[in-house]
Amino acid sequence: MTTTLLKAKRAATGGGIVAVLTALALTLLGGNAFAVDKTLTFSGSFPLIGTQTVTTVTHVNIPTSTKRGTTVTVPFSIDVDAGQTAADGLRLVGAKSFSGTITASTSVKASNGTVYKVPVSLPIASTAVPATGPLKFTASGSVAFAVPATAATGTATVSVDPTASSRIVTTSALGTFDVALTLSPASQNTVLGTSTVTA
Repeated sequence: MTTTLLKAKRAATGGGIVAVLTALALTLLGGNAFAVDKTLTFSGSFPLIGTQTVTTVTHVNIPTSTKRGTTVTVPFSIDVDAGQTAADGLRLVGAKSFSGTITASTSVKASNGTVYKVPVSLPIASTAVPATGPLKFTASGSVAFAVPATAATGTATVSVDPTASSRIVTTSALGTFDVALTLSPASQNTVLGTSTVTA
């Protein structure tokens, strides 16, 4: 355990928090997991600046196998690039920092076709509005999925759902606002990976 944690600490220097979460998850799950980095684009309407394209990268560790009747908890984070215009809008109203929450969901489709929704709620830590450039930030936390005792055994597919929302709290006249996000284009492959459900 000590060696793994030291490796995770060194990874943090070069790869950031995602590397640490990946290393710790693999330790806690006994190496029985694989890391996924999924890039998707969404469209959302922002106050003042209108509809913008938002690029996200979802980072999650999916167990290669899960036992029904148990709860699986995994690190989950989303890197967000809301673009130059979003940053310009915050700078225009004098916002110095922001925080908030990303609310989304994933779907787990069991081998018999039954779909289980897994809610995702990740905090956005207080982040400084950059003096120049695009608006980028990370929401990170963990997601728990209680595998039903009646779930079908076999391969289950994990996918990102096509809608999400962000609640942004700013230090400006904008105050707090919500941005509803929709997958755009809708044809993107949203599959994160698969896990085998065992009895």
